[in-house]
Amino acid sequence: MSAEESKSVTRRQFLETTTAATLGALAESQPASAASEPASGMKYRRLGRTNLKISEIGLGCASGLRSHQLGPELFNKYREELPAITNKLLDLGGNFVATSASYHDTEEILGRALKGRRKEAFIFTATGKRDAAAVIADCERSLKRFQTDVIDGYFGHGGFSDGFREAAQKLKKQGKIRFIGMSCHIPDQHRIRVEAGDVDFIFQPYNYMNLAKWTEETDEVSTEDLFKLCKQKDVGVMVIKPMTGHFVPNWAKKTDDPKVAAMIKKLKVFGKQNLYQAFLMWVLKNPNVSCAIVGMGTTQDVVENCAAVEQKFTLLHERLLEQYASLATKDYCRMCETCVSACPAGVRIPDILRFRMYHQNYGHERDARELYAALPSHQQATACQECHQCEQVCPARLAIARKLKIAHELLA
Repeated sequence: MSAEESKSVTRRQFLETTTAATLGALAESQPASAASEPASGMKYRRLGRTNLKISEIGLGCASGLRSHQLGPELFNKYREELPAITNKLLDLGGNFVATSASYHDTEEILGRALKGRRKEAFIFTATGKRDAAAVIADCERSLKRFQTDVIDGYFGHGGFSDGFREAAQKLKKQGKIRFIGMSCHIPDQHRIRVEAGDVDFIFQPYNYMNLAKWTEETDEVSTEDLFKLCKQKDVGVMVIKPMTGHFVPNWAKKTDDPKVAAMIKKLKVFGKQNLYQAFLMWVLKNPNVSCAIVGMGTTQDVVENCAAVEQKFTLLHERLLEQYASLATKDYCRMCETCVSACPAGVRIPDILRFRMYHQNYGHERDARELYAALPSHQQATACQECHQCEQVCPARLAIARKLKIAHELLA
């Protein structure tokens, strides 16, 4: 194990952290198959008016972008594992994969992995282009990379422009795509397109941290309201970041929040309960959700995540999530970007807090510093005027100005 690996808090270590009472009770409540391969337990839901019956667990490939950001070693490892991950998902009954043209060469990797198994999977991919001609060109490249004649779902990545709509409708008439959608982090942006009838499906972040007790949604429409609207309009809902983007509270020694540090000291018992399965079960409790899109780095992740659909969400799982949220709520940036428009100086707050997370929580210190250094100086933390306007609009009421100072000390 490298020095960097030994410093980082792994997913496995995090899953093993909980209190003694919850450990014992949860151990009794979960079936023995929770950590083993289910025989044929995958469940399926209708994806709105597309009428596609998709698996409750789908594969997302944002890890391709994230691992690239964190360095070539992690990126190459992810690329090597992705074909096996994809095939394991299909073996366990999963039938949904989603990526984006911007996620490096994940489209090509998925295309090779699905060769011979194309009929077993629905392929969804995205473009960040906004001009109609650029969207069409991007889609043509995606078709070639996937080695397929048709993309099941094509969506605007991070938004939906008139140019994208024009191009997508043309591509649909040509039979190159089947359904049209969008992804973004702001519920109200989705609402506009859902009400206009522009989309067949959406990708929206949603997880336990969305609960009102942990955050204050400030959009004109809440996530829950958006999902109800989608149900009324028969628009399919795919949930992204169901596991809070794999954010891990700092279980070690580096948290800057004294309350979080105090609670961490109380967690002295370690066990093997899968918190991430509880996250998935919580998301899938919502009948308006069609699928939880999960980034998976190993075949064991696939096994554990697929096993979640067979389990029943209980009060004990709720308590486990509450423990997590109580530790994470004052430290976890939801990446909603509400603060960006509120900052008069133009500081890239979400990016800086994300780089801080890489450094503090994941142990990727060198890469975090390089990413921070790549930001223009006028977008770095030193440009903060401490006007606190960002904190006034932050749904989680994070102490952003203080966190920016700490981030700069770590990353500069």
